[in-house]
Amino acid sequence: MTKEDILQTLRAVKYPPYSKDIVTFGMVKYVKVEGNFAEIRIYTGGDKTLAEKITKESAEVLKNAYPQGEFKIELLTEVPSSAPAQQASAPAIDKSKTLTGVKLKIAVASGKGGVGKSTIAVNLARAFARIFSKEEARVGLMDCDIHGPSASILFGKEVFPTVDENEKIVPPEIDGIKVMSMGMLVSDSQPLLWRGPMVTSAIKQFSQDFKWGELDVMVLDLPPGTGDAVLSVVQLIPLDSAVIITTPNALASKTALRGAMVFQKTNVKIAGVVENMAYIDIAGQKEYIFGEGCAKEVAQNLGVEILATIPLDKTLHTDNISENSQQIFDDLARKLLEIK
Repeated sequence: MTKEDILQTLRAVKYPPYSKDIVTFGMVKYVKVEGNFAEIRIYTGGDKTLAEKITKESAEVLKNAYPQGEFKIELLTEVPSSAPAQQASAPAIDKSKTLTGVKLKIAVASGKGGVGKSTIAVNLARAFARIFSKEEARVGLMDCDIHGPSASILFGKEVFPTVDENEKIVPPEIDGIKVMSMGMLVSDSQPLLWRGPMVTSAIKQFSQDFKWGELDVMVLDLPPGTGDAVLSVVQLIPLDSAVIITTPNALASKTALRGAMVFQKTNVKIAGVVENMAYIDIAGQKEYIFGEGCAKEVAQNLGVEILATIPLDKTLHTDNISENSQQIFDDLARKLLEIK
């Protein structure tokens, strides 16, 4: 029985309500093995129900794997500040040193794909650029959807990062926005068959190894759900707030709530909800062809407001959106600045 054996065994213990395990989440902070005895320390925070569940399941899987073993499981309510040599997960990241030149960092997230999250992220970045990027680019967009990058497609321009004299990677500028997306590095026809550590490494490089400079706002386009990329962003980047995107659809609403949990559990402020594809405009009249009320339910459950309702508008996929939609995004940008 070794430390690696213990960690592998504890991967069977999930961190509710996610499908990821407590080792992947970095909750196992200490493992020491001496013969048939093992001492394990697990960070659970102050949630007693969660602590009881994890303790019980951890003890069960360990006893089943090693019937002759003896185990001491200690629960931690605070992350230990020292003993890096004994940590089972990667060393803690000092988020205060990440994107230090960026004043405001806003994540755009959703529970499921297909709700137009990336389209909203790009147009929100453009709205911020109309406010801040008068003489130089003062807004950034980081496309954190490593497996399904779309920012480069939505901007409609083929640009690539460069390297400065200090060998720092410089993101390209589009419409007053500094943009970085995996789509600028990998061909559209090439699938990214990457596992969690590689995804985390890519996001770490985007946030720490790129020369973003001084920015007023950065929009982070997160992939849907609560997978490795979302968790990596939360762990690596000191987010100021997150915007939850949904559509007038019961499934999208339920998954939006599930997707918001990762921010609630990591103390990231949820700024509000944006309902996309909410209606079509026919001669000045709004037709709610997919129904109403779903976004309101999401906002109420999260204790936040609906920040914007965005219509079905084909111009959103271009760099020349309609006057009405541009006004909606300008208002959304101003609201997010006030919330901060």
